[in-house]
Amino acid sequence: MQKLENIIETKRVVYPVDITGVGTLLEKICNKLTMSKAEAIREAIKHYAEYMEGFEVVEYRHISKTRAKKEISNYIKGKTRVAADEISNALRIDMSIVNEAMLELWQEGWVKPE
Repeated sequence: MQKLENIIETKRVVYPVDITGVGTLLEKICNKLTMSKAEAIREAIKHYAEYMEGFEVVEYRHISKTRAKKEISNYIKGKTRVAADEISNALRIDMSIVNEAMLELWQEGWVKPE
């Protein structure tokens, strides 16, 4: 007889999944990989989780163009070359605001486009 400490309780979690529109694709995957639908879905989730692991989500701040220009000017001081997407990510400023601010800084003679 097993001791109580050696019994491991597992919990089964079941989610209702609507596969409308992808049922045929799931069938093809299951047939090619010779696995159940449940296993195919679990494997797809694992694959997607691994794929997303390196992704970084940048949450942009809401700032005025005037404030953006000041922050961008300070950020690019002493640098010989900086890409707009680097500025956007580093300062968490939406790319459209960065581009508008950079255009004004260029027109004012602060930056030179390449």
